[in-house]
Amino acid sequence: MKKENILYAGILALILSVSGCSGFLDREPLTSLSPSSFWNTEKDLRMAVNFCYNKMNRSWDLDIQSADCFANVGNHVSSGTLTPSNSDAIWSDSYAVIRITNDFLKNYEQAQVSDAIKNRYAGEARFFRAYNYFNLIKRFGNVPYITETLDLDSPELYAPSDNKDMILEKMVEDLEFAEKHIPLKSKLSTDVGRINKGVVQAFMARVCLYYGTYYKFHGQGNAALYLQKAREAAKRLIDSNEYGLYADYRNLFLLPGEDSKEHILSYRYSEEANTYNSRIRGVIVDFKQEPTKVLADAFLCKDGLPVGKSSYSVEYLPAGKEFENRDPRMALTLWKPGDSFMGSPFLPNLANQTRTGYMFKKYGDEDSYTNMQSRIDEILIRYAEVLLIYAEATYELEDKISDADLDISVNALRNRFANHPDKLPALTNAFVNANGLSMREEIRRERRVELASECLRYDDIIRWKTAETELPQAILGAKFDRDAYSGMIPGKDINLDEEGYIIVQSGSSRSFDPAKHYLFPLPLRELSLNPELKQNPGWQ
Repeated sequence: MKKENILYAGILALILSVSGCSGFLDREPLTSLSPSSFWNTEKDLRMAVNFCYNKMNRSWDLDIQSADCFANVGNHVSSGTLTPSNSDAIWSDSYAVIRITNDFLKNYEQAQVSDAIKNRYAGEARFFRAYNYFNLIKRFGNVPYITETLDLDSPELYAPSDNKDMILEKMVEDLEFAEKHIPLKSKLSTDVGRINKGVVQAFMARVCLYYGTYYKFHGQGNAALYLQKAREAAKRLIDSNEYGLYADYRNLFLLPGEDSKEHILSYRYSEEANTYNSRIRGVIVDFKQEPTKVLADAFLCKDGLPVGKSSYSVEYLPAGKEFENRDPRMALTLWKPGDSFMGSPFLPNLANQTRTGYMFKKYGDEDSYTNMQSRIDEILIRYAEVLLIYAEATYELEDKISDADLDISVNALRNRFANHPDKLPALTNAFVNANGLSMREEIRRERRVELASECLRYDDIIRWKTAETELPQAILGAKFDRDAYSGMIPGKDINLDEEGYIIVQSGSSRSFDPAKHYLFPLPLRELSLNPELKQNPGWQ
């Protein structure tokens, strides 16, 4: 038997756990059930693709790879100190699911069901294949593209990487098939949480926006093609009227907002499965993800202008004052000092809650605070993101956007707060021009604050090619309120810059190499097992 390749080690472990301990080559792939006893009914097809849902979730604290969030001891990606490792969970988990989908697509046509049912579940499998290849190529660039169910003697295990542009084309083909054959959400009312047509449209829009802008700003590929696809996919979803904005932004991320019209795709937690969302403990107790000053400062003043350009002078002391006259989302995304928290005025604990002096209110489930057992679903895609994709793709296609397109995208988000005293004015071309703003930057800002802490910020600065300027900067926190923290001594208990802001990480310890850091290193074990693979530039 040839040496094991970690490419499929995850699924090999699954197979062996199901099949017993005899030889791998004696086992049927995926389930250990022979094609004659499986692949017959709709239930079989459904069961065969269910494993993909379990692997769909992504870590909720990915934004610590950007400068908008910080963890207790920093992050090697954000700091530029990452080194190649022996293994990589994205690599192994993605290829495990891809093996499942390939095996499904090899066998599903045997089922004794209608073509519509066959194609629906084949669409799900192809969606998950595209979902996992997207995780791979945006992280590593070129990777092996596998469409067969492999065993340990398959020569493809030792093939070189394929070009990411070709893989992207294949991903789009998979998503086009899925969109054609998977029903609308409204036709799957008893299948809440399962992949539907809107999920596919939203994900198609996300993928195509990523590569449309990546190609545009990195000088690669056919940017216009993918920007057009992103715009069209987002518009198809908007026009379907299957989704909408949830009026209560605070409760959107708590139990009352679950399965609302704004949720498109979520990772689901339940009492039946005895599963919990670890986000609550992570952001309140374990220093896993804390907002930084650069994110707090990104929220506009209520006249629609940025901090420093607004007629409203933003003051940072006493603690909480900076929230005054700001975008309503600021106080719904970050805990405002002085607001009620567990029945008492909130003041972040700089010793055991946050190093930045800020804490996320988004997903801040006070009901689960004491036992840390929140079952709030983790939103993976929501309608607001689709509106922002539409705005950005429209603008980037021709470096302009009409007020009508802004009204159905950015301004629809702002209108969620139409009755709020600090509601923002509409974003229009006249407003941008009159105030010397950049439409591109304002659309990006809207995305940044609307989707804060939703695992998209690092991908954004990579595709925009701004990571090289945003990441090698000092990480600062809130302005230190000496009266509120009278027991803490600056210079001893906490470090401050010359203006009194908390220094979380110095700029001298952070770097970003544009020739290297826009891709991750391939796992070292993969390189040793397959000499045809080549390490990404700069990581040798």
